[in-house]
Amino acid sequence: MKNIYAVLLLYINLAYSQEPSFISHISQKLVKDIGDEAEMACSTKYSREFNVSWVKVAEDPIDESIVLSSGSTLIVKDPRVSLITEIKQDSSRYIIHIHDVQEDDASIYRCDVITGINDKISYYTQLLVGNQPFIYENSSRSLVVVERQSVQLACFAGGYPTPKIFWRKPNNPILSMGNILKIPAIKKEDRGNYYCIAGNGVGNDTSRRISISVEFPPVITALQTSVGQAVLYDAYLECHVEANPQPAISWIYKGIEISNNQHYWISDSVTADDKRDSILRIMKINNYLYGDYTCKASNNLGAAEIKINVYETLLPQCPPACEY
Repeated sequence: MKNIYAVLLLYINLAYSQEPSFISHISQKLVKDIGDEAEMACSTKYSREFNVSWVKVAEDPIDESIVLSSGSTLIVKDPRVSLITEIKQDSSRYIIHIHDVQEDDASIYRCDVITGINDKISYYTQLLVGNQPFIYENSSRSLVVVERQSVQLACFAGGYPTPKIFWRKPNNPILSMGNILKIPAIKKEDRGNYYCIAGNGVGNDTSRRISISVEFPPVITALQTSVGQAVLYDAYLECHVEANPQPAISWIYKGIEISNNQHYWISDSVTADDKRDSILRIMKINNYLYGDYTCKASNNLGAAEIKINVYETLLPQCPPACEY
């Protein structure tokens, strides 16, 4: 609405300037920061017999405009606002002075010369107040997406001057400028926190964190796909699983799923939100326990597996254990 008023007041003032008017001059648009001083002057000619007033125009039509002054009398009850008048025989100046400008002072202001019961001549000016940026609530929030899905993040900011928006991830250069960040086909590597940052040179920049969780099927790796150990020594098999949602992990030997017993012990640990380690300990391995072991992981998006071959060595492999 303020931007519309800013355009309209120019045309209104130009229109009146084409007609005989008691108003000879009005201050041009002012741009102030919070805490500044602001003065708006309205100069008139041959208006001593008429009433001159200053009005703060309501932004919303349903609200009432505020009459600040009438003639040489200040009407508004605001200790920050004062009226200065310079009355002469053929010309006068009516100056509204605002001390310690605040955001609410930003508005269209009107100088009226009342020439009759229902007649007046009006000129307009505008006070713009610089305020530090803020991010609107209709901006994107944290979300969960599936790998290879197209993702679009939106960020909308207010303030004056109009803030510039840029996007970045922690410890990374700027990803993009503007309200929208597009990721055409998101990968699991793209997961994490994104920051929409708005700045306009007034106060500090402001930012919003948007967390993206990417769901993807399991990916399995192993430090060793071939593990040797001597008879009657413990062998350790380890697989690393990356998946979201968290997967079910199992170990399989000769087509049978392994459970904890006198020969095996399985331990799983979570190393990050979407990373898990699974260790299979084969205790005091015997000849019939050598062969291929499969580490398998599955979630609702898919499954993956990796084989680890365990073979016999003449000498024990140390580490992990040589105390037997």
